[in-house]
Amino acid sequence: ALAGCAGHYRPPGERAEAEAEPEEEERRASRDDDDEDDEETSGGAATIDAALTGARPLGLGEAVAVPGTGVTLRPPLGSEPMPFGGGFVSRRSRVQLSVVVAQGGEELLESMRTGGSGEAPEPDAEDEVTVAGVDARIGRDRVQTQAGVLERMWLMAHDGSRALGVIAMYEAERAEAYRGGMREALESVEWDREATIDAAAALGIQLGPIEGMELSRRSTANVVYLPPGSPFPPEPNTPVLTVSPLPMAVPPDQVARACPQIAARLVPAPSSDVELEGVIDDGSLPGCERLALMDTESGDRVATYAGLVFHEGAPLLVTASVAADDVETWQPRFA
Repeated sequence: ALAGCAGHYRPPGERAEAEAEPEEEERRASRDDDDEDDEETSGGAATIDAALTGARPLGLGEAVAVPGTGVTLRPPLGSEPMPFGGGFVSRRSRVQLSVVVAQGGEELLESMRTGGSGEAPEPDAEDEVTVAGVDARIGRDRVQTQAGVLERMWLMAHDGSRALGVIAMYEAERAEAYRGGMREALESVEWDREATIDAAAALGIQLGPIEGMELSRRSTANVVYLPPGSPFPPEPNTPVLTVSPLPMAVPPDQVARACPQIAARLVPAPSSDVELEGVIDDGSLPGCERLALMDTESGDRVATYAGLVFHEGAPLLVTASVAADDVETWQPRFA
C-alpha cells in the first residue's frame, strides 16, 4: 500500500508562510502602482480595508470541479488544486478551501465543522441557504492556531443520506476584505448528489492493489480500504486500512530521526508488544513503520499498524488494524 502512494503535497503551515514572503513583497511593491487605479474603480470600504490590512477583496475564477466529490465551485483567482486534499489553495491570498462529501447522518455536519474537537468554537454567524435543492447553512467562526487567529467560513448541507462540507480558512486580519468574496464562492457551489464518491480522486492518493480489500466510497476525507461487503463504519476486528495526509512539515534532514518518534506516538505500546519497527527504504519515498499488539476497551486483542512516508518533508500516514489472530495474514498487505 505504501509503495503505491503517489502525489504531491505542500502543507499550508510553516513552509507555505515562508514561501509566501517574496509574494508579500511583490504585493507591497505592486500596491503603490495600483493605488491610483483602485481609488478610481473601487472606492468605499474595499479601499479602506486594503489600506488598513494590506488585503484586497477576493476575486473569483471560473467554476471548477473538485474530483471525486460531485462539487463544482468558483475558487479565488490564482488558486491551485489542494495537494493531497479535495479543494483549492491560493498561496498569494493565503486562503484554503476544503471540500468533503460523506455518506451518513446529519451528525457528520458538526464533525466536519469541528474536526471532531470538543473545543471548537461556536459559530459567530449563521445563515440559511439552499444548495442542490436542499437546505444548507453558511456560517463562520474563528480558531486560534500557533500561526495566529484564523477565520473560517463554511457551507454545510445534508440531503438525507449525504453530507457536504465546504470550509474556507484565511487569516483573521484579512476577514473584512475577504468575507464578501468567500461568501460568493460558497454561494457558487453546485452539488451533484448522485456522483460517485471517490476519495482517491479527491485527495490525489492512488494505491496499488491490496489483496482482499477494496476502496470504500463512503467519504472523501480519507482513503479507506475494507474487505468487500464490509459495513461502514467497520465492525470491530474488521481489517481496515486508511491513508491520510498529516498537516505538518518535517525538514528532509530530520525525517530519519522524527519518523520513529511520530510512529511511536501513533501506536503507543510497550516494547514487549511491538511486533515490527523499522525504516521503509524499498520504495521511492522514505519512511518508517511500526506494528504493535493492543487491547481494546471491549477486551479484544488487535494488531495496529502505522506507516509514514515523506514527500518533500510532508508525511502521508497509513494506519491499519486487524484482529491479533489474523496479523500474519494481513501484515504483508499493510506494509
